[in-house]
Amino acid sequence: MNFKSVAIALMLMSSAAFAGIKIEEEVYVLGSPDSIKDMVSAGSVEIDHVSSEGFEAYGSKGLLKYLGSRGLVAIDMPKMNKSMFANYPSFAEMTSTLKSIVAKYPSIMKMESIGKSVKGKELWVIKISDNVEKDEVEPEFKYISSMHGDEITGRELMVSLIAEIGEKYSAGDAAVKKLVNSTEIFIMPSMNPDGSEKRTRANANGSDLNRNFPDIISDSQSSSIGREIEVQHVMKFQAGRKFSLSANFHGGAVVVNYPWDSKKARHPLDAFVQDLSNGYATTNKPMVNSREFTGGITNGADWYIVRGGMQDWSYTWFNDLQLTVELSDAKWPNDSQIPQFYKDNHDSLFYLMNQVHRGAGFTLSKKNISGSVKVVQTSPDSIDLGSYAFSDSEFYKVLPAGTYEFTVNPNGGETEVITTDVSAKSLVKNKYQKITFQPKR
Repeated sequence: MNFKSVAIALMLMSSAAFAGIKIEEEVYVLGSPDSIKDMVSAGSVEIDHVSSEGFEAYGSKGLLKYLGSRGLVAIDMPKMNKSMFANYPSFAEMTSTLKSIVAKYPSIMKMESIGKSVKGKELWVIKISDNVEKDEVEPEFKYISSMHGDEITGRELMVSLIAEIGEKYSAGDAAVKKLVNSTEIFIMPSMNPDGSEKRTRANANGSDLNRNFPDIISDSQSSSIGREIEVQHVMKFQAGRKFSLSANFHGGAVVVNYPWDSKKARHPLDAFVQDLSNGYATTNKPMVNSREFTGGITNGADWYIVRGGMQDWSYTWFNDLQLTVELSDAKWPNDSQIPQFYKDNHDSLFYLMNQVHRGAGFTLSKKNISGSVKVVQTSPDSIDLGSYAFSDSEFYKVLPAGTYEFTVNPNGGETEVITTDVSAKSLVKNKYQKITFQPKR
């Protein structure tokens, strides 16, 4: 079957094609993505990292040849990036490094696997907290990197970040101790270890993991059935936690991408997510001085549409406000550059973790209660922020400064309305209101 036939076949596929195309060729195309918008609409090609010079295109075998037949200047990316394949640690070496760091700081760190990749590699997550064995009533934050295997910079930065937190906490650094003592932090350095071992974007099944999550446009529920195994594990992990702020890391540009990715409509907290994005970019000189992106930030859909991405899914179904951070123009830069990338992002990484304390929540006097809560901003603006599920008698939401009304509907209990104020200066100060559980009569 030639590439044109594949494109036609894919156009006729049902909505069950949420898993996306199988990536067999990776091509860089000079010019505008409008030149292949028919192929994108048909679902036979996915694009990424659109710039003023060109864009990346991913598709089945024959893509490079077919684009050439259309008169486009297309370059085979693996050949183009061959010289950039530096001597990074293997998966086994990264695992050994993580284990040694955690073993050095066992009072605040725990290393667990949330499952295995297609090829059986562990998906490691490091939990960092002052009571690391206990599930505390504290805001939860997470970083996930390298869901695209050929975007390696974030993986290395996460390992460096884990090590620094341990070192500074042990040394009595006041800022780090304050953060760790009041937050539950989870860091996954590599979501796609198979792809990183092969130096490819996709996982071992040829799937783009950042097009494989439930899509907020076409999916009515967050179901993991039939999705890639790495995505299934992350979905289960997310469902078992209470994350309220997070970021995922990529390479191929230098910019903070904020929601939405899948639609042009603005996020209900658009000004707030831009503020968080600006906060990350401002202390990162290469990012804030970008020539491609004003101030080093961009709305995802304004850049290019992504369907089935993790960023939109995490907020829609789990109240987890997530940013996508592109760390390096080169996806696989020389490993000697990693210390500079870490220096560029250092203050930004700590800034964003601290921002999880911009918000408010509640706990119930009776344990193990689930239910729903409707959140409305009453001042300075009137904004209905929707309803969210909560579990384990605990809920927390990252919010901009203002006054809020939480209408709490616990299963088996009376509805309770609480009012709370969020201050712009309330960082690292957990703001939970306690509610006495009153059974329904």
